[in-house]
Amino acid sequence: MNRKLLSAVLALAVSTPAVLAQEETPIGKLVETIDVRVINIDVVVTDKRGNPITGLSADDFIILENGQSRTISNFYEIDNSKKPRGAAGEPPAASSPIATGAQEAEETPQNLRRKFIIFIDNLSLNPLNRNHVVETMKKFVESSVRPGDQAMVATWNRSMKIRVPFTGDTTQILQMLDVVKGESSFGMHNLSERKSVESQIRDSRTYEEAVVAARGYAQSVEHDVRQTITALNALMGTLAGVDGKKVLVLTTEGLPMQAGKEMFVFIDDMAREKTGWQRGGTALMEATHFDSTGLIQSIARTANANGITLYPLHAGGLSAYSHGSAEQSRPTSFIVQQAALSNHTDSLHLIADMTGGIATVGTNNFLAAFNRIEKDLDSYYSLGYRSGTERVDRQRRIEVRAKNRSHVVRARRSFVEKSTRTEMNDRVIANLFYDNTTNDLRVFLTTGRPIQIDAQTFRVPLEIHIPMETLTLLPQGEVMFGGFSVFVGVANKDGDMSDVREQSHQFQIPPPELEKLKGRHYTYALELIMEKGRNRISVGVVDDISNTTGFERQEVLAADLR
Repeated sequence: MNRKLLSAVLALAVSTPAVLAQEETPIGKLVETIDVRVINIDVVVTDKRGNPITGLSADDFIILENGQSRTISNFYEIDNSKKPRGAAGEPPAASSPIATGAQEAEETPQNLRRKFIIFIDNLSLNPLNRNHVVETMKKFVESSVRPGDQAMVATWNRSMKIRVPFTGDTTQILQMLDVVKGESSFGMHNLSERKSVESQIRDSRTYEEAVVAARGYAQSVEHDVRQTITALNALMGTLAGVDGKKVLVLTTEGLPMQAGKEMFVFIDDMAREKTGWQRGGTALMEATHFDSTGLIQSIARTANANGITLYPLHAGGLSAYSHGSAEQSRPTSFIVQQAALSNHTDSLHLIADMTGGIATVGTNNFLAAFNRIEKDLDSYYSLGYRSGTERVDRQRRIEVRAKNRSHVVRARRSFVEKSTRTEMNDRVIANLFYDNTTNDLRVFLTTGRPIQIDAQTFRVPLEIHIPMETLTLLPQGEVMFGGFSVFVGVANKDGDMSDVREQSHQFQIPPPELEKLKGRHYTYALELIMEKGRNRISVGVVDDISNTTGFERQEVLAADLR
């Protein structure tokens, strides 16, 4: 997914009988509001052996935001399929049971329904290693995706593909995982390239020649890492407006902390037997130029900002990087193997730790890894505290502690309390790709005949209809005032999407006309300029007084329909 699709949004007629548009004169503050939100943090608590600790209360925890203690106002526990035990005065959604039986899907609160994102990094994976993980992953899907839950499958191989969008149909997910098992991947190519560079370094006549070979390899790896992380962050960005508990299982062999570091370690290792080569770790200074720590951390920050817990799995298992070289009389040294392994697995520990998940590295027992994920989902606590600060899209540090020091606590380490505008942007994007049934304003869309601009571009008229009875009006002088903001995004058939465009609109209604507007709609007209072909339009509307929202989407064919 990327944002190369061009989409211009132009305001046109915005009037309805008896409604006077106020585009030129802004309305003063209509109502004084205090925006107090509850920040919810999911927390997994275990003993030192990884066994869940159950039966705790809010008094057993401490929450710090940017180093400042916060009072826990909302609390409940999820213990397998038992009822969450809520604190006094807890909202009904937070104290509802995770239901079992025929009506489980309907009775499970939306905030407790799980969303599983399966991300398979085919750009880095050895197909044999990948297939071992995927076969075990199928068992996890069968046992973990319950009524009310949904899962999706995405693959990366220099392009992002959503192979299965969110669905509760586990058969569809399992069938796609079987398809993925039969596909090619770049892992063997990467191994061949690594061996080739090792051979170049062995055959180098000078230290400088060896460094040039390692540097070229590191630049190639760094490019792949940057592309992979950009794609992963973009995917998580589209999930920001998706409700529920979100878990991303990342299967990879290609997220090094320092791109190509093992080649510089290899140079240092070879320097012991090469006359005139520099020693003492000099080559490792070169590796610092390819540090990817900031990029790796951006994965965790993006996940935290969008409420996603990461569970990365290194598919190489016990055999990762323990290869010999067919061209050489002796295998790659243990020092180089360990450098490669730690370089590619430290990153996974980092992003799991920052988001409250667990990294699986150095093991072939992926069944145990998936069992740990399932255990996390079956036993955790949700802690909430009230935040009265202004919502300014600023990242904040979070620390959750257990008062019992023998308890091990895992939770995300940061969050972003998003502004209303950012939340609307996120939800409009999510609505482009995933089902979003929230439409409290009951808005609906109609489109007109596409008008061709040039060979590849069309102008498409769009009308947004908002029932008048869903809009909140306030008296101001001798008229009733109202206002709303419209957010529009477009995606083409390839998943390329526009930026979300926003326009605000204010209006006034003479009181005698209110009765006449019952059962009528406010019509807001726009024109969208989009690429030729099939496109999807996503619209979000927020009432500026009540903050009530509505979302709708529609497919449109931008073509000459005459």
